[in-house]
Amino acid sequence: MTSPSRDLARRDLCWEALVRETAANPAAERGALNSALKAIREAAATEGVLADAEVAAEITMRAARYREVFRGLTLTPTALAKHWFRVTVPRDGNSGAEDVLRIAREEERRMGR
Repeated sequence: MTSPSRDLARRDLCWEALVRETAANPAAERGALNSALKAIREAAATEGVLADAEVAAEITMRAARYREVFRGLTLTPTALAKHWFRVTVPRDGNSGAEDVLRIAREEERRMGR
């Protein structure tokens, strides 16, 4: 029998956050989850976010931001990874909403929507 602290050490908080926030099916989407999580961890590292608990918290916050910015669009692991830098969570009191909406509109125009 393993101790509770040992079980906690084996948990992948980032994986759990990504599955929870995107309502992904790990049995059917394992490859997409792994690929998206790798990209998210690399992107987070460029911002100085390295600890798993911090990255997991960022996944939760940016998933909420994604839902605000891209209303009506399905949040998938790949979508969150792709738009990671577009769904930043401001920390300085500036909402950044105008910039995010501008970027989203530009993306829509580029995609021909």
